[in-house]
Amino acid sequence: MLLAAAVAGCASTGTGGDGLDSPVSSPPSEESQLYSAALHQLVLVDNPFARSPSPVGYVYVVDSSQFDTDLKNDITAQSGDLPSVEFVASPDQRADVGRQGLTGVENDGVIIELDPTQRQDDGRAHAGVRLWCGIDCGIGLTYVLERIDGQWTVTGTTGPVTIS
Repeated sequence: MLLAAAVAGCASTGTGGDGLDSPVSSPPSEESQLYSAALHQLVLVDNPFARSPSPVGYVYVVDSSQFDTDLKNDITAQSGDLPSVEFVASPDQRADVGRQGLTGVENDGVIIELDPTQRQDDGRAHAGVRLWCGIDCGIGLTYVLERIDGQWTVTGTTGPVTIS
């Protein structure tokens, strides 16, 4: 009983309204907004299943060198209407190359690789994306993104498109 009272007393010494120290949340970075817009377009619209809503159960993003902890947290925070998002060190962590279609990835998931975004002189940005969901299931393309009404929005594609 004494231990419970001591723990409760310690918990109430924080500065937040709930008795705990709360981190100050900042708006998501512009880079994370670009990646988030590309992820949403790829998974919810341009998925290789040619139907909506997307049957994807999980999104595994390959953790490349451009993703620091803050960027990963920002991207994840903006993924509310996507299936669960997890960053993985390697596609092999979640892939089963012997399976076909959507069964090629754990949890009916997809493995996504995101290239570093490229800013254009006209204010747009390009984001290269690749989605893999099995031996006969994938798409790769480069999105063109524009800032519309304060939000980064995919407005088209540029360059080659690969589909399997």
